Amino acid sequence: MPSAAVDPPPESPRRWHPRHLPLAVLLAVYLAARLLILARFTVYTSVDSTSYADRPGNTIDLLSFTGHAPRPWGVPLLYALAGSDRAGTTVQWGISTLAWSLLIAAAWLLLRTLPARLAAAAALVGLALTRSVYPWDHAVLSESLSISLGVAALALLAIWVRTRSRVALGALVLATLWWLFTRQDVLPYVLLLLVVLAGYALLRQYRRAALVAVAVLLGGLAWNATTVGATDDSYRAWYSGLSLSEATFLYRLRFQILNDPQVARAYRQDLGMPRCAPAERIAAGTPWQMTEFIAAWRGCPDLVDWTDRGKGTVAYRYALAHPRHAAATTGEVLPALLGGTTGRYAKPVAALPALPERVFFPDPDRVLPVTGLIVVLAAAVGALTRGFRRARWTAAAGGLLVAASTASAVAGTLFTAGEYARFGIQEAVLLRVGLILLVAATIEAAVTAVGQRRATAHREPTATTPDPPAEEDTPTAQPPAVAPAHP
Repeated sequence: MPSAAVDPPPESPRRWHPRHLPLAVLLAVYLAARLLILARFTVYTSVDSTSYADRPGNTIDLLSFTGHAPRPWGVPLLYALAGSDRAGTTVQWGISTLAWSLLIAAAWLLLRTLPARLAAAAALVGLALTRSVYPWDHAVLSESLSISLGVAALALLAIWVRTRSRVALGALVLATLWWLFTRQDVLPYVLLLLVVLAGYALLRQYRRAALVAVAVLLGGLAWNATTVGATDDSYRAWYSGLSLSEATFLYRLRFQILNDPQVARAYRQDLGMPRCAPAERIAAGTPWQMTEFIAAWRGCPDLVDWTDRGKGTVAYRYALAHPRHAAATTGEVLPALLGGTTGRYAKPVAALPALPERVFFPDPDRVLPVTGLIVVLAAAVGALTRGFRRARWTAAAGGLLVAASTASAVAGTLFTAGEYARFGIQEAVLLRVGLILLVAATIEAAVTAVGQRRATAHREPTATTPDPPAEEDTPTAQPPAVAPAHP
């Protein structure tokens, strides 16, 4: 999401033009695939689904706008209104379809050259139809809504920047508020969006509309902040009597600390972590055994007290005390966080090809090198074309989205453990959206630069033979002097 200083000029809506036919074809292909998914998908549920959608015999409140429920209200509200898992996942399918369609159209609107438009629109269609993206729409979990609302927010921001439509801005605010209450890890993206809108409010025209949007989103952030503590504590009623922060830390304790002798020794020596032999024995094994691990942890009161005091800060303290090992661990975990899920949760539709998945979610170990290569190439083209010229907003949006997704994933390594691919799927998808925008901006800049050079070459005068001197300046031949005749 770019800063306010690089936005394209406002553009009023125009009538249909044949040059938009490729966009219509791509959207038709996408919608046909989505309808096939709707007809053939199977609802996926897991243990976590019971914290989002009500079940027979449930004795706790799942929906609360004040935080007195185990999850933020965004996803539980959808399922409470839908009434069933099938209806809820169908609504998720509709929101996702609309969000990706908006983003495809917004990318087409932002770009001006046909090669860049085709590249961006086709790539976004392919990404939306990968097995790491669309199966989440039929899972009773938070991933689908979180991804869809993030995509919708980016699309609506781009449409507002291009058209200054107040309808787009209003929809952007509503989508962002809903997004804010799906998962806590969306906060970095919402803060970035808030900075962008504040930049428009301070530096550009249309200040009143942007100021209203900023004020509403600040109110949403304040609302979210007042519910975090209550939601964390309400999690106890759903999961083994543990708060959300305790449960998250125990997963890290089991899979990242006690199972690594070097890390465990550093936590004991530098951070004062007490010993707990039963928990250490379980952590040294290979089975999941989280129920047994939690019971062993509760049998060590000193470790429980230490966890209560430091669960929110101990990861940062370890990273500051041992930066090399922390960086190495982050480098090992990031590929899993950003590598995609490849249909390991909800089942993909067999009729759709697996090619998009292989293109956009290849071997996880290639994610970081490919990302770095694209960023370097885009920066080089930007430098050669004097800051992308006509694609500045698209390039800035892509670059900031890549940076925000990477930073959010790095921060996630300090808190998450276990299901890395699932917990990082939002960052994985938005990272690829950012890379697509960067590539499209690079194509746009290159095509524009080549066109301008050709136009300049045509305008230069061609070399011709020099004109003859003017007639009055041309010396005339004089007849030879004749000696006078002598008689």
